[in-house]
Amino acid sequence: MTYQFKDLSPMLEPKSIAILGASERHGSAGRLVLENLHFLGYQGEIYAINPKNETVLGHKCYKSLEEVGKPIDMVAILIGAKNVLPTLHTMKKLNIPACWVLASGFSESGEEGKKLQKEVSDYAKENDLLVLGPNCIGIANLPGHSATYSVAINPKIKPGNISVVMQSGAILMGLANSARCGFRYLISAGNQAVLETSDFIGYLAQDPGTKVICTFVEGIKDAPKFIAAVRAAYEAGKPVIMLKVGRSEAAQRAVQAHTGSLAGSDNVLNAVLKREGVIRVNSLDELVETAELFSACPLPKNDGIALLSLSGGQIGLVGDISQGMGLNFPKFSQKAVDDLMKVLPDFCSPSNPLDAWGNGDLEKMYPGCVDVVSRQDNIGIVAMSRDTPLGVAEREVEQSMRIAEAAVKVKETTDKGVFLFSNFSGNFDESVENYLRSHGIPYLQGTQEALTAVQALENYAKKRKLPPRTEAVNPVSDAVRSEWKQRFAGLDRPLTETESRELLNAYGIRGPQEKTAGTAEEAVRICNEIGYPVVMKILSPDIKHKTECGGVKVGIKNDDEARAAFKEIMSNASAYDPKARLDGVIIQEMIPSSAVEVLLGVIHDPSFGPVIVFGAGGILVELMKDSVLGLAPLNRDDALEMINSTRIVKMLKGFRGSSETDIDALADALVNLSFLASDFADEIAALDINPLMVLPKGKGVCAVDALIENRK
Repeated sequence: MTYQFKDLSPMLEPKSIAILGASERHGSAGRLVLENLHFLGYQGEIYAINPKNETVLGHKCYKSLEEVGKPIDMVAILIGAKNVLPTLHTMKKLNIPACWVLASGFSESGEEGKKLQKEVSDYAKENDLLVLGPNCIGIANLPGHSATYSVAINPKIKPGNISVVMQSGAILMGLANSARCGFRYLISAGNQAVLETSDFIGYLAQDPGTKVICTFVEGIKDAPKFIAAVRAAYEAGKPVIMLKVGRSEAAQRAVQAHTGSLAGSDNVLNAVLKREGVIRVNSLDELVETAELFSACPLPKNDGIALLSLSGGQIGLVGDISQGMGLNFPKFSQKAVDDLMKVLPDFCSPSNPLDAWGNGDLEKMYPGCVDVVSRQDNIGIVAMSRDTPLGVAEREVEQSMRIAEAAVKVKETTDKGVFLFSNFSGNFDESVENYLRSHGIPYLQGTQEALTAVQALENYAKKRKLPPRTEAVNPVSDAVRSEWKQRFAGLDRPLTETESRELLNAYGIRGPQEKTAGTAEEAVRICNEIGYPVVMKILSPDIKHKTECGGVKVGIKNDDEARAAFKEIMSNASAYDPKARLDGVIIQEMIPSSAVEVLLGVIHDPSFGPVIVFGAGGILVELMKDSVLGLAPLNRDDALEMINSTRIVKMLKGFRGSSETDIDALADALVNLSFLASDFADEIAALDINPLMVLPKGKGVCAVDALIENRK
């Protein structure tokens, strides 16, 4: 679905603001909103509304919105929840396009609140009114000098190019009060009764003043809209940095209690974010540092990082933290090493990350080392470690300034990205920080957070270098889909194994040669037709997991073993579930032992729809817990990326002398299965192919066991 995101300019760039509930009472929202407008120097019209006052903070007070008699873009509704819906009726009558609802007492407060919020939501949507909230702290537009914002603005806050949209007002307030970054918009979405975080992300994607979008999400109400929004941001070259809560059971309960949203599968969300190029962070500290790096540092042309530190201990810490992050610290060229030895003492052994301490003459050695490494062709980013906490000795500040000047030189004389980071979180010396910020150079806090931010920058840059995503072609015709739609319509049970394989075969995923036997002698005849060795499995619509009931026998080599296996399987199945319908025994060709067992599956996420599962199969499923998810439908690149991101790929490519398997055929199977999942999203609740045998290269794949559950 293509989304046309709403024009939110009346809300975000209002030329006139009415404050419904304006007040002179200290600490009240009605006073704070006015004080924020004064502090920012808002140049538009301000209309204070309060029937009890003649003036409020120097502004004429009107008794109602109707009494204003002039055009109004935005209304700050600072009165109780029960007065919100009547205010919307007035807005409709006066052609006022936008409002913000501060009040709580809606969906987060119980059934009555949910009912009230639905009434507000329905009316606003029917009448095309822009409503922010309820239960939120509002909006601040720092470069635009406007705000309908109920928290006192930190005087040290700076305008910038980072726009923030968050469901949690308290977390937004904390981020704003930190004053770490330069902000474009601060937006508190609250309960999202009308406008969702996705609406704002979609609008910000086209906002020329926004370079980076940060969001804190508790629940995603409209998954297709969310995908459209973050995709629009990616296509516009604006990174979306997201902190999403809801991984733990406790977090999911809190989210539901707080906003009325239900958290979906976190693993599925990760797959969505990866596909759409959204940067997911794990803490507010990571959010801030990553946003600051993205806001000022250009995307690197290559993934080489030169990291300069002041001790071997710091380098060891960097090594430990960065292990497994995929960061590239390339070796310096011999010329670079020679040039570094002209700067450093003879006892040094230059390597990357680099100990630039030398003999302790930082003002000479650190800048000299920076100059050398920044000229290396295989370096895209220069990361410079230097702690300069607030209140440090003046001599330390002087040394830090020389290092900061070296960073500025890198920015002005090369095309590299460059930033400083402290190994500790805390305030910086203002003179060093202000100097760096005046030259557009980030100063990050914390080794862990800085490395995480660099990793995000590198990964985002790599993704943007990939060719545009191409859509795969559905492998089946409309006629085949129509035939199977009709077959599903008449089913009130799961598909049998043979029916499941028949559907898979229609989508190009073949099964083993097989037939069904109803008697022991028929089983012997079929075994001879197929050829020993064979596999025998119970066929029953009432038994889902055959191995649990002793319903599978493998490696049957002759007629006597076939007779015995048939009788034992039927007996085991009958004992396991006396009421189960037993339709006989499936006899299959036995796949060579050189094949690798993998799992392919389909689950249905309530928010994002059909999801493809791939991982180690057979008995390794529980042991290795090695699986990855992808949203249907996949293209070939998606499928190969899924395969390569698992540990089982080592076996697929040939491990310790084993032969390479048919990874191309496996990728085709994943793509084809994803179209099956999309085509029958309304019919199939879950699908499991375990194992799918991946045969030697050029021999294809074979779905040995399959289970499909329909939605009825």
